[in-house]
Amino acid sequence: MQRDARMLGLRQQALSSLRMGDELARALPSELAAAVLPGRWADGSWTLHASSPAVAAKLKLHAPLLLRRLQLAGWPLARIQVRVIAPRDASAAAPAQPQPAASRAPAGVRERLREMRERRARG
Repeated sequence: MQRDARMLGLRQQALSSLRMGDELARALPSELAAAVLPGRWADGSWTLHASSPAVAAKLKLHAPLLLRRLQLAGWPLARIQVRVIAPRDASAAAPAQPQPAASRAPAGVRERLREMRERRARG
């Protein structure tokens, strides 16, 4: 029973965060709202996730007005926190590997090095 009550509480927090996110989308410019995700809401504190540091900086400028607007709409908020999260797509998840610089060694030297690497790899 305790586990169900905890899950119910988490579900209510998540739903409230999404509803506040709808209000946030109406209050912010569309470009900024598209780069923000609603996060955890608990104990009067709501966390917003920004897609970049630049978005976070803009969102922090809007935070006092957003807080007031949500309070007037009846949400028991005391503060809004802003966090930067990394994008979730695969290209952003893996850091780019530096490409080795093209060798300036003469072709004969490059060939000899390649042969040595192959011999070492074979054992």
